[in-house]
Parts: sequence; C-alpha cells; structure tokens
Amino acid sequence: MAIPNYYVPLLRWRAGEYRALKRLSDACRQRTVPLIEVLPPDYDFALRQPKKHIDEQLKPFAKQVEDHWPNRPALIDAVQIAPSTRMGDGRHPLAFIFDEARAKGLDLVPVTALDRDVAYQQSVQGIVAATGRGIGLRCALDEALDPDFEANVRALLAQLGCPENGVDILLDLGNPKFDPQDPLVAIIASVLSSGGIIASARSVTILATSFPDSLMSLQYGLDTLPRREWLLYKALMVALPGSVRHPGFGDYAVAAVEFPKGDMRFMRGSPNVRYAIDDAWLVAKAKRQKSNNNHAYPGLCGAIIASGSFAGAAFSEGSKYIDGCRLGTEKMGNPTTWKWVATNHHITKVVADLAKLSGT
Repeated sequence: MAIPNYYVPLLRWRAGEYRALKRLSDACRQRTVPLIEVLPPDYDFALRQPKKHIDEQLKPFAKQVEDHWPNRPALIDAVQIAPSTRMGDGRHPLAFIFDEARAKGLDLVPVTALDRDVAYQQSVQGIVAATGRGIGLRCALDEALDPDFEANVRALLAQLGCPENGVDILLDLGNPKFDPQDPLVAIIASVLSSGGIIASARSVTILATSFPDSLMSLQYGLDTLPRREWLLYKALMVALPGSVRHPGFGDYAVAAVEFPKGDMRFMRGSPNVRYAIDDAWLVAKAKRQKSNNNHAYPGLCGAIIASGSFAGAAFSEGSKYIDGCRLGTEKMGNPTTWKWVATNHHITKVVADLAKLSGT
C-alpha cells in the first residue's frame, strides 16, 4: 500500500502561524492540510481578565483564513476554548466559526473527539448537516486501543450524521515515550491493522511531536534536537505490511504539546532560531539581554547557515529570510517573525521529506 503524500501540521492560530502558511509555495500548499487549534483570548494578568471578549477574538478568524489559506482545506479544532464559552448571541464558538466560514465559501472541516461535551457535539452535528464535508476525529493512542473504540466511534458518527468514509482520523500521540521505539511502532501497527473504522475512514493520520516544552536545557550557540516523531513515522512505514493501511504524517511543527500560558511579562525566553533539517532541528540560541534581544538574530542566522545543513535561500521563504537577516537585507524581527520563519521552513521541509519517502 502506498505511503500517503500529505502533511498535517498542527498550528495554533497566531500571526506567526498564519503568516507561515501564506508564504508557502503553491506546490507545498497542495500537499498541506493544517490542523488549526482556535485559541481563546489571551489573559490580562494585570487586570485579571481576558484581554478580549470571545466575539472580538473569533470575529477575524474566517477573514484570516480567507486571506492566508484561500481555496485550501483545513481542519478546525476548538478544543482550547473552555466548554462553557458562548458568543454574545449565545452561539457555540465552533458554530460561529463555521457560520462565518460558510459565508465565505471556505473549505473547513470541524474536528471533534469522543470526550467532547454535548454542546460541542451538537455544534459539529449542525456543521456536518450544513456543509456535508464530514469531520476530523482526534483520538489518543489509549482510546484507539480500547476494545470499545470501534463501537464508540460508530455511535458518535451516527449521532453526528457522518458516514464512515467522511471521517478523518487523527491519531494524536502527543509527546509519547519514544524510547524504546520498536514497542511503540508495534502498538501503532496493531491499531492500524484492526480494520473496521481504520480501514473505512476517509483518511488516517499519525500526529506527534518531540519538540521540548522549554529550550532552557540547550546550550548557547548551535544545538541539535532529533525529530523523533519523523523517525518514528519512517520506522512505522517500514514495519507495516503492504495490506495494512498506511497513515499520513502530522506533527506540531516547531512547537511542543504544551505552550506557555503564564504571565508573558515574566516569561520572556532567549532569542532563538529553529530550523528543520534531515531527521532533526537545528536550534541556534543566544543569551537573553535586558534590551535589544533582536540584535542577536543575524548571528544566530549565520550559525544556521554555517552549520553545513542549511538548505539554501531558495528552499523556502523561511530560509530566504534567514539568509537575508544574516546579510542585513531583512529586519532582525521579533518572536512573531521567527515563528513564521521557522514554521514556514519546517512545513516546506516536511513536505519535501514526505515526497522523498513516498517516491512522488
């Protein structure tokens, strides 16, 4: 069975992420289906309240997708928004998002899970009836190993009015224990070999990350982190028999499962540049200064380029910006700049890796 040649990056919908998507090449866009987690308003720790009302937070979302990811499918998950949250007019946030998206003709698919609350599932049911685009079903490995998994999924699909061939299964491993790798490969292979809904689903994607929650343990200068989720996926593709469904690949791009949620006034990290290479990331990191932290970036970009693993300025818009920052033809930027640079290059690199692996 052929290896699917599409990529599902999980992205939290901030400026760095959607700017990264906008700057992808057309060829790369054709192979990418982002899983977008819609975020609640940031919290104002000084005033002890959200910085925005949920209406103000979500109103720009559909327009942002239209501007930065037009005419392309995306999976939309509202898991980060508190279940009790409602729009000013009483609508569920997910229903609001899809009402706005439908008015713009966007190709979006709602994502749910077996444990979402009744109101969330009712919103998905309404979206399925209105759009006919099916659903994404995000499940953990332990859920997929449950003897009742098949029955639970079929019951949910019946409730949502979604046929089995209209579900995209997202097997989200999070940041699992990658060592030893062989037993993890065997467990995943057993899930994929189970037939039933795994065989009949519209798509099946393995999603994982090994990016650390913090870069504090990394040395200043240049360090290397293995892309364990990619190494796992390649080992899985070798281990799977030809008769078993081969899943697509997804990861959390250049982010960890958990992301900083504390008071950002006291959580400023060190300047760093993250750069995907074969089977790993290069991370160039500088010591944080009291001011002018962006002055470190030309030197960090120089370290990436001098590493011997730089893909060249023409490889991605992210690579182009790194080269320009080193030369002084691009601005030194800010954390949002370096998020889009890293994410754009990462997506481009993974799409190229998948094309090589699948022979297409």
